[in-house]
Amino acid sequence: MNEHDMISANNLGPPASLDQNVIPCDGCVLCCKSDQVILHPEAGDNLLSYVWDLVASPLYPGQVVPALKRDPATGHCVYLAGNGCSIHDRRPAVCRRFHCARTALALERLPRDTVKALARRGDVFDEALLARGRDRLQYARERGLESVLDTDQQVAAFERIAAMPVRTPQRRPRRR
Repeated sequence: MNEHDMISANNLGPPASLDQNVIPCDGCVLCCKSDQVILHPEAGDNLLSYVWDLVASPLYPGQVVPALKRDPATGHCVYLAGNGCSIHDRRPAVCRRFHCARTALALERLPRDTVKALARRGDVFDEALLARGRDRLQYARERGLESVLDTDQQVAAFERIAAMPVRTPQRRPRRR
């Protein structure tokens, strides 16, 4: 079966059994460079299998949550090696579920004021990653695959984040 055969015979979109993986990731690794990877033991992430830190996340206000450690020199995920993930076969649940096209589609489904609030925050999405997501979303639309991108959770998360106050970084007092 080729990519053009994936549209159902009744032409109402892709078969229900398809998921976002029918929209190929092009391996840009921008998600490994820009996103905080929160670990979810309830989704099968074994904390003993990863190098992680407790971090504050806008998704969980007032809490610290486990997230994959970042390289202090680059800010990238410590498992990013060369041009790929060194733990791809056992990557965390959020990495298995992530697709940049879903992010682009979720932002399209939000009211304009909400998108503006997210953009003003400056800590929600990376422009390069979003541009790649728009490209992948266009690919999906051209093949009738947009419906495999379930955006409900991401839209809800974006709405929660947009409603939160923006934290301003604390400046350290100057030493004299």
